[in-house]
Amino acid sequence: MDSSFQADVLSGRIKPLISVVLPVYNGQPFLVEAIDSILAQSVTDFELIVIDDGSSDGSLGILREYERKDPRVRVFTQKNQGLTSTLNKALELAEGQWVARMDQDDIALPFRFERQLDYLVHSNVDLVGSWVKRFGSSDQRTVRLPESEAAIKMEMLFGSPFAHPTVMMSADLARQLRYDPSCDKAEDYDLWVRAAIAGWKMANVPEVLLLYRVHPAQISTAASNRQALLSQGIKQRYWEHVFERLGKDKSCIQSIVAVRSPGSKVDIEAIDTALREVLQSCDEDARSIVLSHALRIYFRVAADCPDIVSRWKNLSNDPLNKASFRTLLTLRLLRLFRVRPDGRLFNSLRHWLIALFYR
Repeated sequence: MDSSFQADVLSGRIKPLISVVLPVYNGQPFLVEAIDSILAQSVTDFELIVIDDGSSDGSLGILREYERKDPRVRVFTQKNQGLTSTLNKALELAEGQWVARMDQDDIALPFRFERQLDYLVHSNVDLVGSWVKRFGSSDQRTVRLPESEAAIKMEMLFGSPFAHPTVMMSADLARQLRYDPSCDKAEDYDLWVRAAIAGWKMANVPEVLLLYRVHPAQISTAASNRQALLSQGIKQRYWEHVFERLGKDKSCIQSIVAVRSPGSKVDIEAIDTALREVLQSCDEDARSIVLSHALRIYFRVAADCPDIVSRWKNLSNDPLNKASFRTLLTLRLLRLFRVRPDGRLFNSLRHWLIALFYR
């Protein structure tokens, strides 16, 4: 992009194709890497909207320097208002057709925008995310999120189907729904659920387009607890929507939504009923998503269910190949030794189980 075109974008004579939204709060340690990764994108027709949410470190100085050097960078400041309010302000400021999210501590790979725009245009979707690779800690997994709309909307029954900082979405549609301030700490999951209910078309590019940094300052214990509580309510709302659409009895929903809550009583009959109802409506991709989450639930409740193995056989209806043999063995051991999810042994086994079944 030449300098005259950049100046036109900034002055408003030509609206950019993409508005990149980057909220910043005390982001100095990793901010340069994050911004550099955006400015190095193969697609250059964008504006970078950065809102400093009352930082007390050197973030604002870094931002002003980028603003001085590159006319695509637009910096705004405000007293601390929190992430959700900051995101809504950025949506109001965005001039592009598409809004791309970015976080202050992540790294976008150079072809991120190019790949996502191709998906948005050729697949006729309203919102697209991507896979991410974690870095910065011993956990360096690639997080492979579902690609198809059917699979994404089944994933949404169990949690967020998108990595928030990978999302690119229609600016007009995003402004219609906006982020809900009452869902702060789970504002992304809430938005995806409302978007799904509103009929948005969704996809994930099946490729790593963002490096997701893991570090201790990301979320406090209190924030994590609030996130879990809010997510449970959002999940309940989406399960109810899906069951209404399918014309199914909603009485079984509470048991499966609350299965991860500390002290919740296991009602395996209700859990099985909920899982069977959604499995009946699934295509092959979506079915694999539901069974993956069902297995995690079965791991958690195995200690309290004498017939957990036969239940899994009936639910999964899979032939006894090598993978299902591992599954049955794990369920038998969890039941035999009464390994409960709130116990130390379960937590010790958790990383092994993830490595065995989900990598």
